[in-house]
Amino acid sequence: MSVEATSHTLRGKGLAFLLAALVTALDLWSKQAVFAAYAWHEKHWIFEPWFGFMKVENPGVMWGQLTHFSDWLPWVRVAAAIIVIGMLRTTPPRAKLMQIALGLVLGGAAGNIYDGFFAGGKVRDFLMVDFGFEPFAPFPIFNVADSAICVGVGLLALSMLRERPEAAAPSAPGTPSPPA
Repeated sequence: MSVEATSHTLRGKGLAFLLAALVTALDLWSKQAVFAAYAWHEKHWIFEPWFGFMKVENPGVMWGQLTHFSDWLPWVRVAAAIIVIGMLRTTPPRAKLMQIALGLVLGGAAGNIYDGFFAGGKVRDFLMVDFGFEPFAPFPIFNVADSAICVGVGLLALSMLRERPEAAAPSAPGTPSPPA
């Protein structure tokens, strides 16, 4: 039995933590820059009419949901980050796609955790997308952390699909099949 198969450690997971730190730094820097430069609820088109900035605060979660739990949400985000770190502990060091996915989710969570505790309890959002068709007409305003979380969850699903247990693989010729 290899050490890698039995080891539950954060050793060899530097890629995930580096990516999480970069995402957190980019998220906090971008929020600071946009919130210092623009007035509340004014649209500033970068690529008119489909991408721009608008400074808003979200007291809830995705798309403004669960606002009546706003006092608890920072703690829920902390719990989610702890779960991600736990998942990282059980991720093999060679599983780079899984590390990237978990690093993106952890970095996004950290950026939104910061807002929950140190930016008035509301998540600062500013990225505005409107492609002129549903569900992008307009899409709810979000931030870099939200983007990292969504991309990370997508990569996590892809990683899990790619790394299915070997039991699902067909048996080698001459090997008895497991009973049905």
